[in-house]
Amino acid sequence: MTGSSLRYLTKEGFRNVWTNRMMSLASICVLMSCLVLIGSAAMVFLNIDSLLERIEEENVVMVYLEDETTQDQITDMENQIYALDNIKEVEFVSKEVAWEEQLSTMGAAEAEFFKDVSSDIPLPNAYKVTVANLDQFDKTVEELNGLEHVDIIRENKDLAQKLVAIRQGISVIAIVIVAVLFLISLFIISNTIKLTVYSRRLEISIMKSVGATNSFVRFPFVVEGMILGVLSGAISLGLVWGLYELAITQFGDLFAELKLSAITFADYALPMLGVFILIGIVCGVGGSLVTMRKYLNKEGSEISNV
Repeated sequence: MTGSSLRYLTKEGFRNVWTNRMMSLASICVLMSCLVLIGSAAMVFLNIDSLLERIEEENVVMVYLEDETTQDQITDMENQIYALDNIKEVEFVSKEVAWEEQLSTMGAAEAEFFKDVSSDIPLPNAYKVTVANLDQFDKTVEELNGLEHVDIIRENKDLAQKLVAIRQGISVIAIVIVAVLFLISLFIISNTIKLTVYSRRLEISIMKSVGATNSFVRFPFVVEGMILGVLSGAISLGLVWGLYELAITQFGDLFAELKLSAITFADYALPMLGVFILIGIVCGVGGSLVTMRKYLNKEGSEISNV
């Protein structure tokens, strides 16, 4: 195919979008509906995943040190903890700071009583350790227990296991829902394109009658499918964004009461746009190619009589 033919067929693809604007609009609306459902479901699951991550960050391991541990040993322990695998963050909590926090939770009279009873602080120094991957939680706790100068370790193994199970379950549900919506989108859009191609069977018949090759006939439809896919993806992103911001506004007070914060849509807008456009192009181009195969295998007169 020469460069002039390629330019001509590309222009034909753009022209066909406008010439058959009613069918083009129908294809865009159908694909947009499916993409908006996929995008909305994705944002729900992304927010759930973000909430789980915040809960995981609260599921820390408290490593309490022996009373006789020196300052040099404390510093060396921090390096040893960081050297372990699966460590995300390590924070030293001195017994003085911990004691002040404990007193702040008491009433004024009760706090004054404990201060008067003894000047000694009844708490040990500790490290607050945040693990990176809860799947390796047990192994990490075992490694921390093996370090020198560790008195006791406080952890919540049950919560860690529940969070891992919830995350895995949500991942499976998200994949299934998105896959089902994608298959529904492909089915609906291919049927819509089938009507489009059928309504233009005379055009295909004329092109075949004058000796046009299959690739020559097919190319404008491919270009048209790409255009419809890109338009559907871009418009769908705007709709999902608007619906998401509206939902955040409507439920803002509820989020504030529960001390929750929704993720920012802008952080995911570009990847979602890419996915939407890719799905749109696959549905548009794929649907066109599959549907046209029936007509491209016939001669011109046979097509016009279908």
